[in-house]
Amino acid sequence: MRSVIATLAMLLLAGAALAQTPAPPAAAGRGAAAAAAPPRVLKYSLAPRPDPLTPWILPNKPLWRLGELLAAHKGEPRWHQTVVQDKNFTGTFIQMAPGEKSKRLMYPDNEIFFVVQSGQLRVSIDGLEPFVTGKSVVVQVPQRTMFHVETLGSDPALRFEVIHSGMPPIYAAEETPPSQSGVEFVRIAYAAPAAPPKLDPATVYINFDKDIVQGGGRAGRFVKPSSFIRGMTIPTPPRDDLGHWHTETSEFYFIMEGQQDFQLEGQKPFIAAQGDVVYVPFGRFHRNNFTGGGTATRLATFPAGNINNLDPENPSRQAP
Repeated sequence: MRSVIATLAMLLLAGAALAQTPAPPAAAGRGAAAAAAPPRVLKYSLAPRPDPLTPWILPNKPLWRLGELLAAHKGEPRWHQTVVQDKNFTGTFIQMAPGEKSKRLMYPDNEIFFVVQSGQLRVSIDGLEPFVTGKSVVVQVPQRTMFHVETLGSDPALRFEVIHSGMPPIYAAEETPPSQSGVEFVRIAYAAPAAPPKLDPATVYINFDKDIVQGGGRAGRFVKPSSFIRGMTIPTPPRDDLGHWHTETSEFYFIMEGQQDFQLEGQKPFIAAQGDVVYVPFGRFHRNNFTGGGTATRLATFPAGNINNLDPENPSRQAP
């Protein structure tokens, strides 16, 4: 095994959110000079890159297709399958049967979020009136806030839920936690306000189809560790456009709408569609573009500090 080497890379010195979010289009009616993007400034540094490259370790895969997951669990009213798990995040598809209700719990030190893929859920979060969600609704639950969800109607409800890895929940006192090997649930006390603080619904949930696709809302960061990255179909760049890689943070994408063409180092190019999940280990070049006609959006999840390292010999001009 070769040791980790310092690889010459081009670093775009920008914050993670700005680096991951495409700039809004220029306003119509402005002159060419006003619409022109500012010249790109490139700087050169030495960055450590894994050698050999970071592998995909199950459950992480380059691509989890939603259709294949649904086929694997056909006929099951309730199921769950983890498709992302690394040191930062764990992402799981969770289907609940009609009438099923989750246990009331909270995550004490981190927010969690989920995307509703199908069916209807009634979401009850301390500090907010219960609300009903359907397909494309994204819900973010703040840390130290009790919540539960319940399936409505005659169909199962499927969601993709993301939590911080290694951060187990705390259950409400009236609940019976699931049995876990090597774990004993004990009664605790903790300081908290007498009444849950009131939450702003605009910071807790967003209906992607209604508010952004139909309503013209701006894509960008909504949930704390993630950004909506949205754009129109563009020609596929040449395959020698490698995109970029990240020094120490992996990332993954949930496709919200449309289709996106992905090129991941060491893999054949592929197209991901709505509901699919794509995972990119740190250190691997990756590039994607919006394809299939119309508009496409991915919900990109990544830790802070996700700088884009470019190939110094052929720096990609693709938006991240």
